[in-house]
Amino acid sequence: MMECIRRQLMTWFNERRENSMQWTSILVPSAERVVTEALDRARTHQVLRATDAEFEVISHEGTNTVDIRTRCCQCRGWQLYGLPCAHAVAALLSIRQNVQRFTETCFTVANYRKTYSQTIHPIPDKSLWKELSEAEGVVTVSDVDQLQLQLTINPPKSLRPPGRPRKKRVRAEDRGRIKRVVHCSRCNQTGHFRTTCAAPI
Repeated sequence: MMECIRRQLMTWFNERRENSMQWTSILVPSAERVVTEALDRARTHQVLRATDAEFEVISHEGTNTVDIRTRCCQCRGWQLYGLPCAHAVAALLSIRQNVQRFTETCFTVANYRKTYSQTIHPIPDKSLWKELSEAEGVVTVSDVDQLQLQLTINPPKSLRPPGRPRKKRVRAEDRGRIKRVVHCSRCNQTGHFRTTCAAPI
């Protein structure tokens, strides 16, 4: 199973690395499509500017407030997906800002390439693996006095006894209460009941 997963990942990393080398845009194609759709919808929106960062965007769906400084829109699309929604795009276009600069960095081609830049190397068949002797397989560590100590790592000791563990709870009503002394009605002694009394008849 592990070999199957490793081979699949090795193939995926290579394919995605090669595919990303053909991209010329700033954003990955899936994010580019979302931004393009938002651009098309934003053309019909009316934008009213309140401050340098706050806008009121009116569309056929209703009115939404946009804050480009905190990257927030009242529809919550920008916060949820990390890509500017149509309202945010309309606000950004009204002040001639590049919409792609206001997307999360995880959607950039540069970060995508960095993700798959490492290589998962192929592994030869198990029959070709080099066998280590017992001396080579032991982990050694340098001590302060430059002594080589052999470490043997054993599994943790299981101190758990078999069976269901007993409850150790203290009931709230028993806290601070003085225990009632039991009294035998047969022999008039304390510490046991009549049913468990061992005194001779």
